[in-house]
Formats: sequence, C-alpha cells, structure tokens
Amino acid sequence: MLGRLKGKDKIETVENIFILLLFLSGAILSFGIGSTIITPRGWPVVLAMVGSLVCFVFTLALLILWLIKDLKGE
Repeated sequence: MLGRLKGKDKIETVENIFILLLFLSGAILSFGIGSTIITPRGWPVVLAMVGSLVCFVFTLALLILWLIKDLKGE
C-alpha cells in the first residue's frame, strides 16, 4: 500500500499520506457522530471530538504543505 502513496518526490509523498490520513480521520468523525445516535454520552462523543480535531490538524498540515510547495515553485 505504501507503494501507491509514493509520489515523485518527498513533498508529494507526504501530501498523499496527509490526504489518506484526512480521509481516515473523516471516517472516525463520521463513525463518532453516527454512534452518538445510540448513546449521547461517553466514547462516541470522545470519538467524534478526536475525529474532528484530527481532521482539523491534517487539513492545516495539508494547507501548509501546499503553501510550501507553492513557494518552492513546483
């Protein structure tokens, strides 16, 4: 699977990994929000909060990576 994530250079590889992790954290967020239908307290709420935090962090990391890539001139 890591072979499919490999890009032309290091920046593109990191970009692919960040995008994959963004999708995975979105799935965690969706599962956490969906689980709060069953019980509105406990682990589902924590899962939803952690998923949203991780989504936010990887979105910011991806934006910073794109800014670096743009400033580098690729």
